[in-house]
Order: sequence, then structure tokens, then C-alpha cells
Amino acid sequence: MSTDFEVFDFPELKPGPEKPLVLGPAGEVFDFVQTGESNGGKYLFSKLTVPPHVGPPPHIHHRTDEWFYAPNGGFSIFMGSNEFPDIDVTPGDGAAKETVTMLPMRPKELLFVPRDYVHGFVNTTSVNQEMWLVWTPDTPESSILPYFMNAGKVVTNKEELTEPDFLSRIRLVSKARDYGINQSADFWDFVQNVVEDRPEWLPADRRSTLLKLMHDEIEAQS
Repeated sequence: MSTDFEVFDFPELKPGPEKPLVLGPAGEVFDFVQTGESNGGKYLFSKLTVPPHVGPPPHIHHRTDEWFYAPNGGFSIFMGSNEFPDIDVTPGDGAAKETVTMLPMRPKELLFVPRDYVHGFVNTTSVNQEMWLVWTPDTPESSILPYFMNAGKVVTNKEELTEPDFLSRIRLVSKARDYGINQSADFWDFVQNVVEDRPEWLPADRRSTLLKLMHDEIEAQS
């Protein structure tokens, strides 16, 4: 496994209109910094506080691409190499289950997952960790912000890391398709095998694309 990677210095972004903190249905607290409401539909940016050994089961976004950034490391991201462009055809239901690669994330590492690919992540440490996520685009037709709002619950602070209640766990799966997501209920629903390696097919991190998306917000603060 290659140990080479280029550190990404995530730019400071001024928050857009304040959104409530949300305890997501997988157990993370979302702090939404920027939304399409304030940046012309370009992207949704959230800083997550993730408890130990917590993260979403494998899932597929069909309307958005996604960046993952681990300021302090402490996560493993998992993703598959095969595309599943049809929301009605999922691994294990119309298609073969996926082999996913499990990648430990280093501090200040940026990873990119295109839409239509199986992915997810987990905090592999024994303490709370931060994960920063960016989804693009964030238009009324594509936004997954309402998914987290409707499936999760509003909390008052980032330390309110309680277990999601029963209804939230149900809504994690039941509401996902409304927002163009195939969400598994269990790790092995979509997965047949796990490889712990850094493969040649791993997508480029597309940092220049991300910085271009955030250009106006960065310039406004300079």
C-alpha cells in the first residue's frame, strides 16, 4: 500500500445562514457551514462530530459527488470500484455485491467519491473525531440536507452524541431514496468482501475542482 499523499489545507470558509445542528440517523452530529442556499447551489459543506466506531453503513449517492476530509485522521473510508447508476439496481438486489477497499485516512487527507459508487466511513478511534464533508451540487433537486433534517433530529450542541432513536434508524433507510440515495441497513447488505489496500483505481482527490467550487466564498474573506 502506498504511503504517499499530498496534504490538503482546507480553506477557512465563513458560515452561511445558520442551520441547526443535526444528530444524523447514523449517529454523527452535522454542523452545516455552507449550503446551496447561500452559494448558488454549488455545494453543501458540513463539519461532523463522529463518536468512536460510528459511521454510516455502505450507501450510494445518485445525485451528488462527495469529498471526505479528515483534519486529524482517525477514520477509515470504504468504497467500491464499480458504478451503480440505476437507483433500482443495487449490490445484492439486481447486481452482484461489491468488494470494497478500506482506506485509513491520514490527517489532512482529502478523498473524493463520485456519485453512483458504494462508500461509507467509520471512526476507528476511541474518541470523538471530526470529518468534513462536501457534496456537490446542492440545488433543490439534488440537496441531501433535507434528508438529514427529516431522518435525524435537531440538537443544541456538538457534544450531544446520543444514540439515534429507533425512528431515526428506520428513516436512515426508508427516506434515503427520496433524496437519490440507496442506503443499506447493514454493512454486508451491499458488500461481499473487504480489501485493506490502497488500489490503483482510487479516484484522484480533485482538489482543484473543490477549490474552484469554493472560490467565491474564499475570495470574499481575503
